[in-house]
Amino acid sequence: MYALPLQSFDLETLALVRQASEALSVLLGLAIAYIAYRGYRRNGSRPMLFVAAGFALVLGVPALLTVALYVLLSVPLPVVNALAQACELLGLGAILYGLWTPGAS
Repeated sequence: MYALPLQSFDLETLALVRQASEALSVLLGLAIAYIAYRGYRRNGSRPMLFVAAGFALVLGVPALLTVALYVLLSVPLPVVNALAQACELLGLGAILYGLWTPGAS
């Protein structure tokens, strides 16, 4: 079995890769939300609106909250994490509702 030595990556490189992957996740989530919103506008499909709002709440809003509250306003990290978690749960509920209501337009 091949073992990857941890010394081959320094912690700064790993942190940079993690931040880049987080930014990519936010961009992909917002792109999905935008495409779902366009689907809602084109077809008037109300479930698609919930899917769009859900993706925005799951991936876009927590990142914006983290930057705005923790970085800019110095709000304590547990408070920021709790708010981000609440947004993610609300977004997952919206996605579930949007996918659960077939034919409701």
